[in-house]
Amino acid sequence: MTPFIHYTLLFECHADYFECHEVLEEAWQADGRRHHGYAALIQYAVIHYHLRRDNLIGAKKSLRLLRRKIDVAAPFLSELGLDVDSFISQLDEWPLQTTLPLTQNVRETVESLKPTFPTTDLSFEELVHKHLHRDRSEVITERELALLERQRARS
Repeated sequence: MTPFIHYTLLFECHADYFECHEVLEEAWQADGRRHHGYAALIQYAVIHYHLRRDNLIGAKKSLRLLRRKIDVAAPFLSELGLDVDSFISQLDEWPLQTTLPLTQNVRETVESLKPTFPTTDLSFEELVHKHLHRDRSEVITERELALLERQRARS
């Protein structure tokens, strides 16, 4: 399963926008942050996450950031199988859509996978506040190591 298909299934089946972000973040990092389509879709998931948490300021800020990068991302999004013109049009609709506008062949693939995609065992509350429950120990360790390296470099 490609990262984009996984993202789409998480987005449409579970509305797990936090996990959508995580799936594409990993793929985007692995690609050296060159895939601008991944960056745009990460931003799109962030918008949905903010909206569900009633953070309208964060959602609107993220939407502005997405609109700034959409032209650069468009060819990448199209390559993934997103109907880019429909996607851009949907950015002007409020509330935002909870399904992605996909090309027909990608939509058929996604729909064929939906019945076999595992259900989530997270409650709505857990989905809404997922960022509060994540394990950040790896990030903290990485930051501490970077700080030590900077301190050593100055010595």
